[in-house]
Amino acid sequence: MSDLISQLPERGLETALRQIDQRNAEFKAAQRISGASGQLNYTGQTANPWDITQTITLGAITKITLTTTMTCDGSQDWPEANLYMDVRAGGTGNANKFSYLTSVAGGSFYYAMLGWTDGTNIIGYGGRSRLYDATLKKFTWTVDFYYSGTITYYAKIVLRSTCPGSATFARTL
Repeated sequence: MSDLISQLPERGLETALRQIDQRNAEFKAAQRISGASGQLNYTGQTANPWDITQTITLGAITKITLTTTMTCDGSQDWPEANLYMDVRAGGTGNANKFSYLTSVAGGSFYYAMLGWTDGTNIIGYGGRSRLYDATLKKFTWTVDFYYSGTITYYAKIVLRSTCPGSATFARTL
C-alpha cells in the first residue's frame, strides 16, 4: 500500500521540494576550513618544540610584544588565516600554562587576569590584534604580554590558512 502512495504525483512534488530545500540549506550554511566542508587548509609550524624561549628580567611592569607575520603565496585573492599560540612561563609542563589569576603577586592584586605567576614574578596576557594587507597578501598578528620580575617564557606558534605561505616570528620589548 505504501508503494502505491509513494507513486502519487503529489508525493513526487513533495520529495522534489524537500530536496530543493535541503540543497538551499547546504548552500547557505557557513563554510568552515575543514576536510568535511571540502575546503583545503594548510598548517604551518616549525619542527622545534618551542619557537622562542627566553629569560627576561625587569623590576617594573613592562610590555612585551610577540609578532607573527604570514605572507601568502598569492594563489587566493582573499585568503583566511588563524593564529594559534601556546605560551608558557617558568617551564613547559601543563602546570605552566596560563590560567586566570586571582591573587597577589609582587605586591599587586590581580583578579581574573589570564597569566602565570610563582607568587613573586608574573606575566599576563595584554591583548591581541590581527591586520591583513590585501596588496601584499600578508597577515600580521601582535600579541601583547605584561611582565614583572624574572620570567622564562616559551612560545609555540601554529598557523592554519586557506593557502600556503611563509611565516616569521619576532619579539619586541
